[in-house]
Amino acid sequence: MTVRQTYMDGKRFFSGLSENVWLMFLPALIILVLVTLPPFFYTIYLSVHDIDITKPYLGRNFIGLKNFATIFSDHRAIGSFTNTAILIGGMVVVEFVLGLLLALVIDSFFKKATWLVTLIIIPMTFPRVVIGLVWRIMLNPIVGVVNYLLQPVGGGPVDWLARPTWAMFSIIMVDVWQWTPFMLLMILAGLQSLPKEPFDASRVDGAGDFHVFRFITLPLLQPIIVVAIVFRLIDALRTFDIVYILTRGGPGTSTETVDIFAYYMGISEAGRISYAASVSLIVLYVTIILITLFLRFSRQWREELY
Repeated sequence: MTVRQTYMDGKRFFSGLSENVWLMFLPALIILVLVTLPPFFYTIYLSVHDIDITKPYLGRNFIGLKNFATIFSDHRAIGSFTNTAILIGGMVVVEFVLGLLLALVIDSFFKKATWLVTLIIIPMTFPRVVIGLVWRIMLNPIVGVVNYLLQPVGGGPVDWLARPTWAMFSIIMVDVWQWTPFMLLMILAGLQSLPKEPFDASRVDGAGDFHVFRFITLPLLQPIIVVAIVFRLIDALRTFDIVYILTRGGPGTSTETVDIFAYYMGISEAGRISYAASVSLIVLYVTIILITLFLRFSRQWREELY
């Protein structure tokens, strides 16, 4: 077989593969549709009805968009959305900045220190429930190790989970401790896969470190940064376990996130499952809108960097 025949056979193979590539994804798409769409449509059904799981004898009355209208006049619901925005914003921004700085330091000075990366990613390996329980003990004002470590520097005993500001800070701190390694791994992998030629050329031209980072490193890392932030934004919305274990939404409702609020309204306190379904749908819509806007902003950012 000649080289040309081999080339033509390979070309025909990949041409046929590209034409039928949708067949490869069809089984996964079918499973995805069967798993996700029925609960999604049932959630929509619940949201437009008035169903109380504690009073099934009242039936299922159709009320249209009344549940959604009630959410926007419910101060507790609005507070839960605000708390969620504060938590997600604080967690993702701090994790990105720390992850970027750590990745730059490791890539510059510890390229071969795989043991260091292994140590840093250990918090990611623990379940969130375990993390929440351990940190709840560590933040205890009487027996917690955090207050004990702050004593030598003059830090008085702080009731971390009993004051609104400190409770919010504590949740952000715990999430940052666990998930900054994710940002680090993503950005470090991107840094180590960048081509060397642009950096060598910039050094020859006399460019400083800041200009190299601003005009070469950031534009080349932009796709990796976007993927890392999008994944963390989506994952950060699932803070139920950490928040519930640490504060249960307290003190009061100062750390009550949307998922905690929906749980209380739909199951734990009121049994208003239709109201909880409406809240979850609003979270879904807001998430889709935010991700879309962020992706558009990232494209504009990439164009400005270049």
